[in-house]
Amino acid sequence: MLKIIRQTLCIVLCFAVFFTGCAGREPKPIPIYKQGDENRSCESLKREVVQLQKKMLALLPKTDKFKTNALWAAAGVFLIVPYFMMDLKDAEKIEFEAMRQRHNRLLGYLETKNCDVKDIIAKQIPSLEQQKEEAEEILKQRQTEDKKTQEQTAQPEPAK
Repeated sequence: MLKIIRQTLCIVLCFAVFFTGCAGREPKPIPIYKQGDENRSCESLKREVVQLQKKMLALLPKTDKFKTNALWAAAGVFLIVPYFMMDLKDAEKIEFEAMRQRHNRLLGYLETKNCDVKDIIAKQIPSLEQQKEEAEEILKQRQTEDKKTQEQTAQPEPAK
């Protein structure tokens, strides 16, 4: 009896280790504040802002895992292997959020130092949730505009 319990426990622990290893990678967010940021030159701050913008643009498409995880989960109903492909740790979202906060902080330093920011895009970046909300609002506005346009084209013009 004790041997069966040990074997079962060993199998459960192996699966637990395997599942945690397959659930995605650990996030490695950058620090939002680095010592000496407030004393850096305008050029140094601008270079890092531009660098962060490039990294964020590259990382942004990878932040939404909902569709791929849903597909893996649906396939996992038939086979168990696709469940191991799901990414549940949201490392990209966490890293993007840290980059966004650092970016906005550096822009604050540029602003307080009255640096010339004509050659870079010096705009605060909203969080992913705020961006989604703004996109949904734009889509709703477009849908109402499309409905109005369809209604206007569907109504016959009065005869003269």
